[in-house]
Parts: sequence; structure tokens; C-alpha cells
Amino acid sequence: MAGTSSVVLMSGGIESAALLYHWRSSSALLHPLYINYGQRGAAMEEQASDKICTKLGLQLSRIDMSGVGEQFRALQRQAKSFVPLPHRNLVILGLAASYASQLGSNVVALGLNKEDLGSYSSASQTFLDSFRSTAASLQPPVTLLTPLSHLTKAEVISLGKSLGVPLGDTYSCMVGRPVHCGRCHQCRSRQLAFASASEQEPAGFYEK
Repeated sequence: MAGTSSVVLMSGGIESAALLYHWRSSSALLHPLYINYGQRGAAMEEQASDKICTKLGLQLSRIDMSGVGEQFRALQRQAKSFVPLPHRNLVILGLAASYASQLGSNVVALGLNKEDLGSYSSASQTFLDSFRSTAASLQPPVTLLTPLSHLTKAEVISLGKSLGVPLGDTYSCMVGRPVHCGRCHQCRSRQLAFASASEQEPAGFYEK
């Protein structure tokens, strides 16, 4: 359940879009937030997030941490890393909790699905439970919710379809080009999930 005022973290992807549409009919005041931490897909993710918010009549807020991401990327041996910030949810959720407090919001929502849980350390159940405890100890307390974490990606797609989410406007590619590459981990995960949900994507959605 959405709180009376909730910050919804946006990624431009299927899960955050489905979450925003799922909660739009609640009585909560929704504050969509996009955080750029220097990931390669940032420009396209932000554009997709903005498009989704606009269709719902919501204003997307932005926090630009791209400079921090670039500094971390400079330290890496593989400069082509798609995600430059280790343990990114530690930083993203901390910023979102601070942002929520500034707005007087009592909830931060993260669009993780069942398959995301444990796929990296800052998406593990142990980490999320620990962060929940920390956020709850703040004054005023902030509650972290992961409302889609019981659903597979395919089930989130089906939910999104039933809610009228413009799935073709979402963005998942790690490479960051205007057309999805179709080869990175996120693109492959998306393709498998659409197939599992028996849903088709628009022609030309992926590079040939």
C-alpha cells in the first residue's frame, strides 16, 4: 500500500512504470524520482521515465550524480562498465530517503521484481531488511516498500498490460543507445519475460 505521500524511484523500466500506474489510483501523493549515477543508459532511462510520468500527469524530479559515477568509472579497470557505482542501491535509497524527508513523505518505493532479489548484493533480502530498519529509525521514519517483489518480470509485464502501462515507452538496455541492443543482460531478460508473458514488443524495438 502506498503511504499518504510516497517517493517512487524511477528507472525508465517496466517495473517502475508498472508500480507508478498501480499506485496512481491510490489516495497517495506520488513523487516520481529519477537518480542519474552515471550509468550508460541514464539519458534514455530519464527520457522514458519522464514520458511515463507525463502520461500520468506527474512531475518527474531528478537528482544528478553523474559526476560521482564518472569518478568511480575512472577507478575501474574496465572503463566500459555499464554500472559504475558499486552497491548502488545503498546510495540511491539513502538519497531517496533524504529526499522523502525533505518533502514530508513517509514512503520510498523501489520497483524490484522477484528475479531481481539477490541478483546483486544491494538487492538482497538481507540488505533490504537492513535498510528498512535503518530508514525506520530516522526521525521522522521512512518506510521502504518493494510492492512488486513477489512477482516475476513476466508477471509484472502482465500486470502492466492490464493497467494500461505503455510498455513500448519503457527502457531497459544497459548500453544506452536509442534502440535497445537486444544483447545485453537487461535486454535478454526483457525478451525472455515478454515471451513468457506471451506479449509482443513493437517492430524495430531491438537492433537487428
